[in-house]
Amino acid sequence: MDLPDSALEFLFTLVGKSKNTKKTYEIILRRFFNYVNKSEISEIDVIKFLNFLESKGYKITSLRLYAIVLRKYLKFLTKDYKKVILPPLRNEQKNIYIRKEDLKKFFDSFEDIRDKLIVRFILLTGCRVGEVANLHIEDIDFDKRIIKIVDHGKYEIKKPRIIPIDSETLRMLKEFIGDRKSGPVFNIGPRAIQKIIKKGALKSGIPYAHLITPHKLRHTMAIYFITEGGDIRSLQRILGHNSLRTTEIYLDYDLSDLIKVYDRVTERLKL
Repeated sequence: MDLPDSALEFLFTLVGKSKNTKKTYEIILRRFFNYVNKSEISEIDVIKFLNFLESKGYKITSLRLYAIVLRKYLKFLTKDYKKVILPPLRNEQKNIYIRKEDLKKFFDSFEDIRDKLIVRFILLTGCRVGEVANLHIEDIDFDKRIIKIVDHGKYEIKKPRIIPIDSETLRMLKEFIGDRKSGPVFNIGPRAIQKIIKKGALKSGIPYAHLITPHKLRHTMAIYFITEGGDIRSLQRILGHNSLRTTEIYLDYDLSDLIKVYDRVTERLKL
């Protein structure tokens, strides 16, 4: 489609920029509007576009350039427009998790009862996607509030274990299972779960939605377990890590709280 008037006006404001820079901006805007195929756009359109480019194999440096140009365009449309968060560099992607201020928005984007339960289950148990797909009704002990992560032969289970589960998730599971006595709880494979979470994340509109995967939900659970006061040994057992060193990466996320405590204590010494 042709560029809307607002985009042409934006390009006209690039006074002092080189011809190459102006041409790059125009190319990016044309590709963006050809993708969205509408003149009225929002931040979520930009997120979906970046996700599309990433799926096509665009390098992170190119994604950042596209995000910079589109962010400037959104700011041109209105000064109050929320900034589009730039995609993180490849070595920063491991640090992606759902921020507290985004959790409710993310969770509420799932309307189907099964989908909402799957997301809640991963967020509050830290289970791997294969473990969720593998979960059977007979693995749940409703009286003791525990889940058995065991191998039923269909999906690989890296670490059989027993983990606790909260009362509300247990209530939702009981309601979802109904009269069934055995068999898979969700009756859905890992790939389908990945698609559900990707779709819900994009619908939520959180800035880093295109980077959210089932493993990032597991990552999110681990981070909050530590930052809210959980101990590293318990987290190791819940996540099913063979080595404590694997679990210790989550201690880094507690550093900001540790520094605050340290500052309070040392300030009282008044040396």
